[in-house]
Amino acid sequence: MTEPSTSQVNKAGRVLRRWARGELVSEDEYQGALAVLIDYRAVHRVPMTKATMGLRSVVKTEKCEVEVSQRLKRVPTIIDKLLREPTMQLANMQDLGGCRAVLGSLDELRRVQRRLTKNRPSLRVSDYIAAPRASGYRGVHVVVRYDGRPVEVQLRTQVMHEWAITVERIGGRLEVDLKSGQGPTEVLELLEVISEAMALEETGATVPQVIIDRLGSLHRAARPFMEGDHW
Repeated sequence: MTEPSTSQVNKAGRVLRRWARGELVSEDEYQGALAVLIDYRAVHRVPMTKATMGLRSVVKTEKCEVEVSQRLKRVPTIIDKLLREPTMQLANMQDLGGCRAVLGSLDELRRVQRRLTKNRPSLRVSDYIAAPRASGYRGVHVVVRYDGRPVEVQLRTQVMHEWAITVERIGGRLEVDLKSGQGPTEVLELLEVISEAMALEETGATVPQVIIDRLGSLHRAARPFMEGDHW
């Protein structure tokens, strides 16, 4: 496989973005751009594997019994991100390769984060615990470089992971990307407040009655969209 150049990668990203918007793109253009994306995605596999090995070493050093996994971003997800972020160049996307550690506590997460950033200079640190996403997502994302490629390392506690997996499951059933703020407002608001309540419980704080009351009203409003899901 010949690695595509940066200009080829960015051109492919622009073609795929136009295709995703429904703009006029020839079949040859689309297939050529898709082939470039697939080749470019593949060159992140080895750096991702090295980052995963590094993460496993860090959690072992910190004596954490955790789940560590890795993934290459799926092609449809990459195209969706290009569509959501219209100014992003494909060659600048930093999470094509990623790995994740699901830790037992906030203390473990912060210990692993500190050692990870000490061992290898980070390109970017996004702390969604200190400042959760609008969706309610919490976790820490650290972008590191291996073999000249950025790899995103995600750190979550088990509580944060359970919330994120449940959101993905509901989003899949509703066929919307809830993580990106798409979908019924009733469901989005419920998930955000659930995350807030879970965060309070995880730190040992008491969930205020006002949040409990709000959860009840939001759950009733979201129930028609979430038949079969249990919270």
